Amino acid sequence: MSGWKAAWAMAMFGWRKEWLGMLFTFLFALYCGGMTGVSLNELLSDPAGSSGMFVMVDWMYLMVFPAFGLLMNRTAFKISRDDVYTKKIAHWRTMPIPLQTIVKARMLNALLMVPIIGLAFLLLQYGVSSALRDRMSLVGWLAAGFVWMCYAFAMNAVLIWLELGCSGKRYVWYYWGFVAACMIVSAILAFGGVHLVRETMIQIDAGHYYILPAGLAIAAAALYAGYRLTLKRMRERSYVF
Repeated sequence: MSGWKAAWAMAMFGWRKEWLGMLFTFLFALYCGGMTGVSLNELLSDPAGSSGMFVMVDWMYLMVFPAFGLLMNRTAFKISRDDVYTKKIAHWRTMPIPLQTIVKARMLNALLMVPIIGLAFLLLQYGVSSALRDRMSLVGWLAAGFVWMCYAFAMNAVLIWLELGCSGKRYVWYYWGFVAACMIVSAILAFGGVHLVRETMIQIDAGHYYILPAGLAIAAAALYAGYRLTLKRMRERSYVF
């Protein structure tokens, strides 16, 4: 079986086995989408409102969009205690499944989940926020959302490197560091008058559609680099648990 065909078969097996985790991730996206939609409605109705609300919306986008490429299942919640990903990879290597197939399958999972779950996240906000509907067309809103999907793809290259290349405890520490970094970046930018979600909308409103292929190119480059670096890391790391 060729490399990508084997990766697709492995990804399909994972989707059938982990459908409940995909469902929980989807429900999490709907919850976040509803909350963010309400916040966006308030912000767009009163642009001079609280800067803290802008920080929260930007933080949600920076933190949550990449999470759509992850599975919220029992395995993920046990990663710190039992180092289940290391055990799973060690088991796959005894079968043997090539490292290239493991990484490609994991990336296919993100490439499927981010657009599907991200689309639900965006559509729910558009449905909840009347101010957003008055501000932008659905096509314009989805174009702005595409920029954030590209960001999520790029960040998943990093998260996959951490997931497959580090121990469970280290992965959890790095992930919480990422969550904190998203909050710090949002606060610093807001202090300087920059609000990422609003700026994305402004760029699309202004007809700057060149950011769409630019974002896609950056995401593709990040995924390719992440693939190569993850393979290198997996060849060098320890699988003792």
